[in-house]
Parts: sequence; structure tokens; C-alpha cells
Amino acid sequence: MRVAPSGPAILLSALVALLLVGVGWFVRNEDSFPPNSLPWKPVALDAPPNWIAHWQMARLKDDRAACRVALATASRLRFEPLKDRAMGEACGFDNVVRADAGPVVFAPRVTATCAMQAALYWYQDQLAAPALAHMRSPLVRITQFGTFSCRNVNNEQDGRRSEHAAANAIDIAAFHFADGRNVSVLRDYGKDTAQGRFLAAARQEACRVFNTVLGPEYNRLHANHFHLDMGRYRICS
Repeated sequence: MRVAPSGPAILLSALVALLLVGVGWFVRNEDSFPPNSLPWKPVALDAPPNWIAHWQMARLKDDRAACRVALATASRLRFEPLKDRAMGEACGFDNVVRADAGPVVFAPRVTATCAMQAALYWYQDQLAAPALAHMRSPLVRITQFGTFSCRNVNNEQDGRRSEHAAANAIDIAAFHFADGRNVSVLRDYGKDTAQGRFLAAARQEACRVFNTVLGPEYNRLHANHFHLDMGRYRICS
């Protein structure tokens, strides 16, 4: 005697069939998804970061070749890879590149890990909209205090090494605009002005792509700059 399928069995078969149809549709149409929206696709630095931006940057940190490809395909970036080298105890360069040109001029030029350069490229593009919205002028230059420094966190004598010890961080002090105005973290952060609102937006955009973002609200040591890094800890402060 043949036993008719039960209700749960029929429902399970229907769900499996729907799942297979969905997977088939997805495979056929995955190229129509926006860049940076599927985690297994290459990172597209000329397209805006999406919801998987932090995951993509972590992948670039761990995959030297993929990171170099991402930088090489960024249309407005010129860079020079530097040799790996140790510089003191737990300090040195590993997969570091010097950016010679990008969407915005950095003064001085940035030498940092490949993943940091990738995040900075995204960051420069993401600043274009708040620059026009708040300052009514394009952003043309960024003043930075440096990326590499063989030291501990907060310059403490003891403790863990700073991400600066591996050129995996940058300290940004000021933003300069095409109309000649500039915005200083020390002078303008937290103010209800166009400059202050731009800095608030710049901090928020940084949190979308960097793992750690520290500014004046974090402690007095960051009163005059935004610290951005690609370290292990996810902080937006």
C-alpha cells in the first residue's frame, strides 16, 4: 500500500524547490548586483563602499595579492610598493605602499599598509558629498601628521604597540577646500558651524571604512586630529 506524503514533507519539498530556483536565479544574475555588494566579488575601489565594507577591508589585509589588485584597478591612484622591513622591536613595514596620487592631495604623501591605502581611497571619495553639502566647495587637500611611528598606544612606555608602529594608521589634522578655506580638527570640531558639521560628517564617513576612528571626543591626545586605522579593534569615537 502506497503512503501519501505528509503535510510537513510536502512543505519541505516545496521549500527545497524554491531554494534551488532562487539559487539558480542568483547565479544567473549575480553580475547585475551593484559593485561591493557581494562578499566573494573583487573589491571595486572606484565604486562606493557598501554594507560589507569592513569585511572587504579585512580581506584585503589578509590577502596581499588581492589588495595590490584592488589598488592597481583604482583609476585615480598611483602608488609605489615598498620593501618589507623590520624597524625596531615589533615595528616595521609589511605590504606597505606609497601613494603618489589620488582623488585628493595628501600633505605629506601617505605611506601606509595596502589595506589602509584602499580604505583612504574610499574615504577621499566619500568626503566629496559632505564637502559640497557643508562647505559648498570641493575638497582638494588633506593635512596629515603621519602614518609610521615606532611607539606604543598613546606613547605609553609600556603596553601594546600602536597601529602606527606598522604604518597601519593615519592622523588627519585638517581639510582644505578649493575656495581657499580650511577646516581644522583642533579649531572646528564640535562647533555648530559649517566647518564643525563637515568634521562631524567626515568622522561618520571614516567609521564606515576604517576599523578604528578616534577624535577629540575620545581623549585629549586626539584633540587636534582624527586617528584612523585598520587594526583589530572596531571603535568609532
